[in-house]
Amino acid sequence: MTASRKAAQDMNVLVIDDEEKICELIKIFLESAFNFHSVVSAPNAAQAMQKFANQDFDLMIVDHVMPGKAGIEFIGQLRNSVKFNKLKIILISGYLQQEDVLQAIELGIKHIVVKPFTRQQLVNQVADILKLSLEEEEVG
Repeated sequence: MTASRKAAQDMNVLVIDDEEKICELIKIFLESAFNFHSVVSAPNAAQAMQKFANQDFDLMIVDHVMPGKAGIEFIGQLRNSVKFNKLKIILISGYLQQEDVLQAIELGIKHIVVKPFTRQQLVNQVADILKLSLEEEEVG
């Protein structure tokens, strides 16, 4: 059985956060550390679904507290779909209660980044979840 590992330049990342500045910051952090094919953002779950209709993503970074549908609720919805049940997800939030963390774990979320976060914290989580080597991917 041969499993080919995708390189960063073949991967697409979707960032979902209602704060545009956070989306831009995450995009800058990711683009400075990895050579992703694309880093796309959406301000809410509804627009994220539109992005999913047009493009496949290898990683979703989603904020928990958003208007309309909370991040964990959106993740739960995605996990019920065969298309998205294996999607790699990082949850970010500045407002996580213990029950939120437990619910995230039940949904298979092992990567949680607490706001405010540093570039290194985010980059390390992305490298870990995607099994990317920072030495190979980082541009000097």
